[in-house]
Amino acid sequence: MARRTRDVAAVARWSPARRRLPRLARARGRRRVDARVDAPDDDSAATSQFLRLVRDDEDGTWALQSATVTLRPRLGARATASTSGRGRELKVCALVHYGGEEYYRGVSRDFAAREREGAATLVELITSRANLIDGSVDGRGVKLFRLGTELGPTAEAKALAAAHGLSAQLDVLDARENGWFIADVTREELIALREEAGELAGGGGKAKTAVATLPPALEAMAVTAFGRSGARDPARLFTRLSCWLVPCPEAHLLLLDWVWAGGRPSNVLGAMVDCCANGDLLSARRLAFAQMIVSAQARGPAGGGSDEPVLVARRNDVAIDGVRKAFNAPEIDRVNLLYGGLHAPGLVKCARDKLDMDVVDVEWRDAWRVRPPANASPLRYAIIPLLLGIDGTDWAQTLHDAVVLGPRAGVLSVFLYIVRHGALYYALGKWLLEWNRQLFDADVGPSPASVDRTA
Repeated sequence: MARRTRDVAAVARWSPARRRLPRLARARGRRRVDARVDAPDDDSAATSQFLRLVRDDEDGTWALQSATVTLRPRLGARATASTSGRGRELKVCALVHYGGEEYYRGVSRDFAAREREGAATLVELITSRANLIDGSVDGRGVKLFRLGTELGPTAEAKALAAAHGLSAQLDVLDARENGWFIADVTREELIALREEAGELAGGGGKAKTAVATLPPALEAMAVTAFGRSGARDPARLFTRLSCWLVPCPEAHLLLLDWVWAGGRPSNVLGAMVDCCANGDLLSARRLAFAQMIVSAQARGPAGGGSDEPVLVARRNDVAIDGVRKAFNAPEIDRVNLLYGGLHAPGLVKCARDKLDMDVVDVEWRDAWRVRPPANASPLRYAIIPLLLGIDGTDWAQTLHDAVVLGPRAGVLSVFLYIVRHGALYYALGKWLLEWNRQLFDADVGPSPASVDRTA
């Protein structure tokens, strides 16, 4: 049974001199977190984390968790809705596309859209228009498409899930369930949007965005050259270039990224080292994968790119339009919106701004859990001196080859040195630092300051 955690928070008057930190209360079978945080009543005060990696102090396990945010109409909007005898409720579930089977079974069970309860579930799914059917014939009157064909994950998605001992979403979660509707762009619309945004080279489309999507190899080269802060001014580039003249360049580059792009040391790094030292490579891969997923929530080049890419914003608009259509149906007053975790901040903001709703509840669900060794490995404390020793030896050997072996061999030796340490820098940057959080951020979950307890 997947463990779930609920965050309940209330808005309080802002007091700069006094902040109450979250108070944790545990119960058997499930954990409940009551958080009260004094903060300004604006969107900048609310955090945008809808995926998190947390450690359970009871059994020492690490869990990747996704949030389910409940929103209800504000007082004025609720008064209008009450005249028709309906109390509307929207639940935004931040899905992880790879997880344990129990995770997806729990999602399917909890968001079953039972017609007698006046519920509809909208899901994220990009597929061809030919795979969709008219959804208004199911009796609910929702003017949205439904999935009419059984779909499965791609071979690449299956391979990635198998490498981490997980399941791909489409292998377990069936979007053809009764009362489930598609609230996303079609494959044909996505291709047109990409061409319009300049993310595809075909069709003579002119780029309209400053940053285009790069293949993984080119992305790694760009991050190694310019860093995760994305700054390209000459002074910073010169500072980064000088790091290659000293031993252990990846450590210096990571420190510069930390200073310029924010972030904080990953809490899960020690557990990854313990798993590797214990020979449990699958658990180490899961922890590293979870850290990469969580850090992808960061804004800017350190995370998933620009603050809100064109395609993400467009798909969020389509999803919110689907929520409107569902609420306009005669018998629907509860809508569940199942979307990827990186869409969740924009979707919640759109629900506040466009649907006149407020967050009233946040609940956490385990996507998967990892149990590291109970005792810390001695390698945890020796890893830094060991890496520094290897790095120093490699630097000295490369310097020797460049001076002694002649120009051609020297250039080749320096090139291979840059490749080795560039790859190490890029890999450590994904595991060593948590880019979506700052050093002194509290682990309180999404938007505790904006929860309306009166809703």
